[in-house]
Amino acid sequence: MISKSFQIDEDNINKRLDIFLAENLDGLSRGIVQRCILQNQVKVNNEKSYKDYKLKLGDSIKISLVEQQKDVDEPQEIPIDTIFENDDLIVLNKPAGLTVHPGAGQKDNTLINGLIFKYPELNSIERYGLVHRLDKDTSGLMLIARNQKSHTLITNMIQNRAIYRGYKALVHGVPISGGTIEKPIGRHPTNRLIFCVREGGRNSITHFKILKKFKNFSMLDISLETGRTHQIRVHMKHKGFPIVGDKAYCNITQWKDSNDDEMQAVNSLKRQALHAYKLGFNLNEEKFSFKCELPSDIQNCLDHIQS
Repeated sequence: MISKSFQIDEDNINKRLDIFLAENLDGLSRGIVQRCILQNQVKVNNEKSYKDYKLKLGDSIKISLVEQQKDVDEPQEIPIDTIFENDDLIVLNKPAGLTVHPGAGQKDNTLINGLIFKYPELNSIERYGLVHRLDKDTSGLMLIARNQKSHTLITNMIQNRAIYRGYKALVHGVPISGGTIEKPIGRHPTNRLIFCVREGGRNSITHFKILKKFKNFSMLDISLETGRTHQIRVHMKHKGFPIVGDKAYCNITQWKDSNDDEMQAVNSLKRQALHAYKLGFNLNEEKFSFKCELPSDIQNCLDHIQS
């Protein structure tokens, strides 16, 4: 059973109930939300409601979702680079190119398949202990809960912004200075596979600092207050500094004052130059902090661009 509640504020007046819930319940599609509403698992002001109900200021929404029997995913012997583990959590370094969990487009050979092979106890935990995700072609640190109590605690910590998540990104262009991007993110109106900054999207906050300026590029240190899908990639594109190698959000293949060595290094990168290098949090009165170095493909790219 998953229970959540919301109080409607001015930003969400007149929004459809199903759209609001799909935007605010991570991992649930609009179709699943509509089915839950139909099955009377969603109450508005303690009464049954409908998917097209238009929200009013002060409406109280209560959700009690009865989890469906999850599909049985196959354990597979996939290399897992475990950085740290104890009875409550696992910290791992995910390589680029590894999908986090099975889905419609990929049923196996994912991080989850490897995790339940190495840690069979995760089968009994909600979402196999998964509390956040990295895109397939983003590398770096991930946190996995190892028991249900930790899963609940860590999920709440993420929602309350009590976990520091630091990223390094190589971007096109040279910002004048660091800053904060606070722009709402939602699905692209015509391409449902990507996201964009748009009115009515979910509140999203990204902070960035400049670690090093190159002639045509910059290495940034980025941290998140919110964790929307593709958030860093969308915000950096919106700011005018798309991430190098990002096939979905960057179409730059040529730039002024480049040389052959730099062009080859950048255009041969087979994924976005984005790496989750730092995690920090407190759990059960213990302080945790983890870092991991840039992977060789991003470092090789850095070694060949002009200073």
